[in-house]
Amino acid sequence: MSVLSGPPPLQRFAPRVYYGWILAVGASLNSFVVVGIGFYAMAVFLDALCTERGWPRTSVSFATTLYFVTTGLVGPFVGRGVDRTGPRLWIALGAPVMAAALVAIGRVDAPWQLWIVYPVLAIGFAMTGALPASAIVTRWFTARRAVAMSIAQTGVSVGGVVLVPWVTATILAEGLGAATLRLAALLVVIVLPVTAFVLRDDPRQIGLAPDGVVLDPEAAPASEGPVWTQHDAARTATFWRLVVAFSAILFCQVGAAMHQVSVLRAHLAPEIAALAFSTTAAGSIVARLVVGSFADRVNQRRLGAVLIGVQAGALATFAYAESAPALFLASACFGFTIGNLFMLQSLLVADLFGPRSFGSVFGLLQLLTQTASGFGPLALGALHAWLGGYRPGLAVLVAIATGAAIVLYGARPPTSPERSLVQATA
Repeated sequence: MSVLSGPPPLQRFAPRVYYGWILAVGASLNSFVVVGIGFYAMAVFLDALCTERGWPRTSVSFATTLYFVTTGLVGPFVGRGVDRTGPRLWIALGAPVMAAALVAIGRVDAPWQLWIVYPVLAIGFAMTGALPASAIVTRWFTARRAVAMSIAQTGVSVGGVVLVPWVTATILAEGLGAATLRLAALLVVIVLPVTAFVLRDDPRQIGLAPDGVVLDPEAAPASEGPVWTQHDAARTATFWRLVVAFSAILFCQVGAAMHQVSVLRAHLAPEIAALAFSTTAAGSIVARLVVGSFADRVNQRRLGAVLIGVQAGALATFAYAESAPALFLASACFGFTIGNLFMLQSLLVADLFGPRSFGSVFGLLQLLTQTASGFGPLALGALHAWLGGYRPGLAVLVAIATGAAIVLYGARPPTSPERSLVQATA
């Protein structure tokens, strides 16, 4: 990779600060709007489409499932593209796609139209969201990757805290069409300038190695570990433990999150339910920064297992609690895990398979985990319809989450792809 003639313009305002930290803040700003819309606001859309337009909950839940499944299906293609051309190009192309789909959501007049618009939104979200943002942070950091990732993903939770009440209030006052139009404008106004003027694909573009080490042009390039193809990764037990564990917990997490507003509204007024839902995002902000401060120094697989166990407890509280204090506490504990598990998924792929292969391996993992997670909203919505309430479905999610914790706890680092090939042919 060629080295640029000088540092990015923003570096002049903080010449002694490693640019990776500035980049992490920029990624956080992007995540604020991209994932704030592409994850947290989806739950508000689901509830609004059912209540404002009177559409069946099962039909809207199916569209939401289609959205998450499509995100997973697109993941391997985006991942390989990120490894080949860099993340910035994908973010810049995905933001307009996502914005156009948002405008269309506010104008659909039949449930079946969501089945067209939601996959388009999912494609834009896959190109703009967690995969390319995490790939950038993975390239810029090694020793303090968890800290940087926690900063970069804090914007996700801030998006939940800020955007959910704002979108809810806008829908109540002016309708879904006005809310989605404003979200589309916000997306374009924030993401495109940040991508153009703040983000950079790789520290080597400004003559640095990860963590700010100055490159010696006379020295041989440092080893970044083996390159894992998607085929190589899929032949390891480690990859499949990640698939099973994160597919199971994201099935539970996304299913519960997309119905959380509706679960809360069964016991709370709409404005109070929106505030409780924002507590989930607020808990995610605090927890991600706390966990990110020490996650580089502990066994991240075991840490993930503990967090999954905490989420199982939060889901059980959603199932059986009825008082406002208990539901607020459950929302905060749910948030404590929801952001950290997304972060740990990225950290584990980077740690176990290396930064050079991050996009390809993470994209393949997303194909499977996002597809599984996409069935969470549909499953919980169907159980609600069949059994007349959310409690039985949430109890099922508690059992699945417990199994996911056990699987992740037992994960081990993979052998290199070269050794795997030798073992397979011996």
